[in-house]
Amino acid sequence: VYGTKGVIEIPYPFWCPTEIKVTKMTGPGSQQMSEPKVFHFPLPAKVGALQCTDNKGSAIIPGFNFVHSEGLWYEAAEVNRCFLNGLLESPLFPSSQCHDILRLVSDIQKFARLNPIATSAPRKRKSQMQEL
Repeated sequence: VYGTKGVIEIPYPFWCPTEIKVTKMTGPGSQQMSEPKVFHFPLPAKVGALQCTDNKGSAIIPGFNFVHSEGLWYEAAEVNRCFLNGLLESPLFPSSQCHDILRLVSDIQKFARLNPIATSAPRKRKSQMQEL
């Protein structure tokens, strides 16, 4: 993610990264970058897929569908905490913040529709053999 104050690098898998790297710059268009700062987010320990049964009634543990799915435990734990405390939303991620992010995504989509050249993938040139 490139911005006016720096760069945020989010490695695979982006939906549940275990680290992000932030590199700050001195101002818009600046070529002076700071040393990258790496933030670590460990996956929760001892979290596994729930046991279920197959069509014969035998217990199985199917595993997760996606890499780092166990990291979604943090979200589930927060939902559980809010539910037990009678909260309608999490103070860690209130609906106002969610709406701000949705507005930002909408603005990016509008920009992409208005500026197709800026958002399109580069075209490959045909080789001379293809042109013949």
